[in-house]
Parts: sequence; structure tokens; C-alpha cells
Amino acid sequence: MKKVTVRFTNNSKKRFYQIFIDSGLIKKITSIINVNSYSKIFVITDHNVKKLYHDKILSSLPNKVITIVLPSGEKEKNIVNIQKIWAAMHAAQCDRKSLIINLGGGVISDMGGFAASTFMRGVNFINIPTTLLSQVDASVGGKTGIDFDGIKNLIGTFNQPQAVIADIQTLTTLPKREFLSGFAEIIKHGLIRDKKYFEKITSKSPFEFTQDEIKDIILKSCHIKADIIKNDETENNSRRILNFGHTIGHAIESHCLETSLPLLHGEAISIGMLAEAEISHYMNLLTVSDLKLIRKVLINAELPVFASGLQTEKIIKTINSDKKTEKGIVNFTLLSGIGNALFNQHVPIDLISKVIESITKKSL
Repeated sequence: MKKVTVRFTNNSKKRFYQIFIDSGLIKKITSIINVNSYSKIFVITDHNVKKLYHDKILSSLPNKVITIVLPSGEKEKNIVNIQKIWAAMHAAQCDRKSLIINLGGGVISDMGGFAASTFMRGVNFINIPTTLLSQVDASVGGKTGIDFDGIKNLIGTFNQPQAVIADIQTLTTLPKREFLSGFAEIIKHGLIRDKKYFEKITSKSPFEFTQDEIKDIILKSCHIKADIIKNDETENNSRRILNFGHTIGHAIESHCLETSLPLLHGEAISIGMLAEAEISHYMNLLTVSDLKLIRKVLINAELPVFASGLQTEKIIKTINSDKKTEKGIVNFTLLSGIGNALFNQHVPIDLISKVIESITKKSL
């Protein structure tokens, strides 16, 4: 079993938790977490994951487990479903000594973590991510929240889990699109922090990596994210490099949710990364050869690089509502080379419009 320790050093109280990575960990949960120290255990999951792993986790836990099942998908990450969670927790007499187990992908870890952070002002939770994207990104770092008023993750908290348990057996049941969606965030980690890692993870197709190689990739991505967030838990400064591809990507994802062909998170981030790499090039930060390489590896990973049919004006409006916008100025994370990122970069609105226009017209 591989482990990553996530530490936070930017306050007077030292805190940490561990990420456990291995195959078959759902069956071993009680050897990792002392569940007997909790008054009640709640499992939050969705309909799809319930069919696959609910019985397995129940067989690994004490008898008294309350399960809360939600609809699947990004469209369900809203206040209505948070109210359902709160109501179920209240009806089952959840107290501050209870434990929430979030079993699912990024939507479940975001919503479950948010519900746990707000119910009675805080209940402990752990994440058991069942998608590649959530194992390398969503379940790690303590960002929780919901989408609101057409803006992704507009409402949320920073609330760290007690642990993250990444059982890589769950990846065997992922649809192809979901697996590739996770690789977008993995590629991002290499682009913003580690050129050698970028070269490794783009050396072949995502499906050509062995299970042991995937385990090492998850480990390395978690190490990169843990190192980035340790001194900036609440994203005031350096943690913002993790937002590369997300300013434009989140806006695209939000608008595609309104169409008949919604994009997965990683798919939208892939488009956002190429767009923001192009902005980096126009800002004289990134060479044209690096820009072409980024486009090539995204295509080789079977990730999209454009989103046709969207309105530039709507995307710009959504970007202006982004959490990183301060005093009317959008703060981008841009690349100064593969493996190097710069945060709080101000980009002229006409350049943003130009690049988004090229995305929606398939010209990238």
C-alpha cells in the first residue's frame, strides 16, 4: 500500500491526513480508519456507484450504517441535493461524533464534504474516490461545494477529510470517457509543476499503462498536489497554479451542462488548458513548440481541444463571475514553460475573447 501525507504548515496548529493508494482497500477500511470511535456512520453515494460498491463497503463496516443515495451527474451538484443530505442526517440523529464516508467521484466528494462541513458546523468525513479524476484531484485538498446560479463551485468551503482511500480496483469499472477525463488533471499536474512527470505520463496512451504504473501515477499526482497546497490551504496565493485550465474550462463546462451534450470535467479542462496555453503563448510566456506539444498530447490522450457551438459572450460573462476574479480583474494561471506555472496573471479581455472565439469555431 502506498501513502501520501498531506500536511498544512501555514497556521499555528499542525495538521495532516493521509492518502492511501492500493487495490482492494474498500474491503480493508476498518484497518485504516478506527470506525468504532464514531457514534454513527453515514455513507453518501450515488445510484451508479451504489450498484457497484455499496454492498462491498457495507460488508466492511459495522452493522449500523445509514446510506444516503443521490442522483448521478454534475447537474445534481446543487443545493436541493445538499438539503436531502442534511435532512437524512438530521432524521438519523447525526451528531458531531458521527463519520461521513463519501463513496463516489468528484461530485460526491464535493457535496458530501460540503454537507459534512456545514451540518452542526462540522462532522468528520473521509473520501473513497471511485474515479481516476477524484483519486488524483477532487478528493484531495479540502475543496468542497456545489454549483449555483449556473456557476461551477460558486458555493463551498475548505474542509479537510480525515483520510482519502483510493482503491484502484474501482477504476476497472470506469467508462472510457471517465478514465480519460481523469488523465486531463494528471497532465495538468505535469504541466504546472514537473516536466519529467509530464513526459512520463504522455509517453503512451492512457490505456497502455499497467495497473502498477497507474498506481504510481496516482501517487505522484497526489504528491504534487499535496506539495502545492501545504503552504496555501485556502488558495490565497501559490495554490492558484492548480487552476490552470480551469478559468476557461469551468465556464465551458457550465455552459455545456445546459446543452444535450454535456462535457465531463476533465474534458472541459482539457479544452481550457489548451486555450490558456494559447493565451500564454500570445502573452510571450510559452513557445510555439510547447503550445503545439500540449495540443498533441491532449489529442493523443483522446481528450477534446475545442467546444463548438457555444457563445463567446456567455463564456466571458461566466468567467467574470469566477472565484478568482478580484476587483473586476480575472486572475489566470498561465504557463511559462512545461513544468512551470505563473498565477495571478492579468489577460486583456480582447485576447480572452479571441481565444474563446477560436475554441468555439474549431480553429485550435
